[in-house]
Amino acid sequence: MQRILLCFVFLILAISSRSQVMLDSLASDSVEVETVEESEPQYKSPARASLLSALLPGAGQIYNKKYWKLPIVYGGLGTSIFFIIDNRQQYVRFRDAYIRDINDIVSDSSDFAKQGISPDQLRAAADQRRQWMEYSYIATGIVYVLQIVDAAVDAHLYYFNVSDDLTLHWRPEVYSTRNRGMYTGVTLNLRF
Repeated sequence: MQRILLCFVFLILAISSRSQVMLDSLASDSVEVETVEESEPQYKSPARASLLSALLPGAGQIYNKKYWKLPIVYGGLGTSIFFIIDNRQQYVRFRDAYIRDINDIVSDSSDFAKQGISPDQLRAAADQRRQWMEYSYIATGIVYVLQIVDAAVDAHLYYFNVSDDLTLHWRPEVYSTRNRGMYTGVTLNLRF
């Protein structure tokens, strides 16, 4: 066992002395090595982030390396589009039933007429679904525009320096004046 340990120590010493000889020979050569300075961080263009988000929703967030926002963007757009499709289907269903009941097509009366729902109620339901469908289009547009604005703002603030010593301290104070006497207040100190 001692023999193996002695061989292992000898091997380590031989390797380290060999590497020292190699380093000394490299140091004696007159080879100039260019030093690579750390470059400035890559500038994030708000225009590029906005354009990417406009072409493909979420691409601006990827460009800004804010990957955690992708589920929010696609969740908002997906939910809005789901409600557009659902409200459109229900609107068409109520509208067609209303048209059938108004035209007194007996052979093809709607299921709603068989349940005793009047044409006025069908029209009100169709109008309500149409209104909800329009709201869903507006919501989709708002989510789409917000994700473009978010990408642009993130690109502007990508290299914004937020130091660790940014603090806001507050403490209660008691003030005294000659005319009014004593009163209480709060002192706010912002350090940055």
